[in-house]
Amino acid sequence: MSTLLEKARQLLAEGDLCDHCLGRAFSQLGKGLRNVQRGRALRTVLNMEGQLFPERESACRVCGGIFAQVPQWAQRAVAAVEGLEFRTYLMGTRVPPTIESAELALKEKHELRGEPFKQEFNREVGRLFGTILAERGRAVSVDFLDPEIVLLMDLEKSELTVRINSLFIYGRYKKFVRTLPQTKWPCRQCRGRGCPRCNFTGKTYQESVEELISPPLLRETRGVGTAFHGAGREDIDALMLGTGRPFVIEIKEPKVRTLDLARLQKEINESAAGKIEVSELQFVKGAVVERLKSLEAEKVYEAKVRFAEPITPEQLQDALTRLRGATIEQRTPTRVAHRRADLVRTRRVLEISGDLISPTEATIRVHCEGGLYIKELVSGDGGRTRPSLSELLSTQAEVTELNVLEVRGDFLQDPSPLGEGSGERSKRG
Repeated sequence: MSTLLEKARQLLAEGDLCDHCLGRAFSQLGKGLRNVQRGRALRTVLNMEGQLFPERESACRVCGGIFAQVPQWAQRAVAAVEGLEFRTYLMGTRVPPTIESAELALKEKHELRGEPFKQEFNREVGRLFGTILAERGRAVSVDFLDPEIVLLMDLEKSELTVRINSLFIYGRYKKFVRTLPQTKWPCRQCRGRGCPRCNFTGKTYQESVEELISPPLLRETRGVGTAFHGAGREDIDALMLGTGRPFVIEIKEPKVRTLDLARLQKEINESAAGKIEVSELQFVKGAVVERLKSLEAEKVYEAKVRFAEPITPEQLQDALTRLRGATIEQRTPTRVAHRRADLVRTRRVLEISGDLISPTEATIRVHCEGGLYIKELVSGDGGRTRPSLSELLSTQAEVTELNVLEVRGDFLQDPSPLGEGSGERSKRG
């Protein structure tokens, strides 16, 4: 205790320190105490010993008395979130260089290990911010990992900004139209600006899966925009059937987070009937987007194939047998080489089956590793994909219709959908 008091005496003897900055120098001592309480206790004991160190908060040589502004900053924060729905938040502070340098000099001279100024300031403002909102009937809590909003205080400029973090909604979609892209497709000629070729819409295709799903969600959340994240994408001329393709729709800067997802799912499906259908809508964490992008999901396809020359059922079955379990080497297909790196990828055909419709037509079903190009597995793409159905049959084959039946993968395994205390809620009517 005597060593602690002697260190505190030295700090105060060298110049004024407010109770916050004095207590912060010893923040590792004492459980459940605020720094201001530590500083006040030390000052009181020293004063009782006869050495008077009155607190002159505005003369503090570290912070200049800025902790007196905590109530004003808390009130500003409360005003800034008016009209926003959230349950978790995080405070942030841009510290003036004068405070940073004064604090660093004090720590280096006296070998102090107390917490940083910004950490205490964030906590003090956040504590009062939460108290004020609680008094108004709003329960909020700090979240250091995934807050719904972030309030940033710039002490030097006396500015406060609010960052509203995105809301993420997971689901699966089926697509029933062969001329519908997954996301908005800007006109290649004008690059979205509008020109005669695109009828001044800026788009090659007037609708997309994203544009059919987003409007009701954007309307209900009062967000400023969306981003669509799919677990891969099907070719524009392919249907997405079966269980549907997993996706996450990201709502940017949502002002409302409580949604009736069951009602919105029904609304989307009714308005886009015959084009798409969504299912399994649920709130998730943003980390699910990364899982969608990184997980190599297995796929199941159904394709109608046409042959340049007649083949027999035996020839087809022999070729499919040789493809079953085969490792396919695919150089980036010619049709996507303009937007994909020119690489050779290896993917396995896990299962394949099929039957002839006629001597020049067949239907095949392929279960494969994610990333295998099915059209090129059939055509060979001029030798860029080997082995291929064309190569094994010694006649040219091409896909005339392609459907995706399954996208297999546990996309919600880690992290899991949000539950109690997550900050996103679904109203179930």
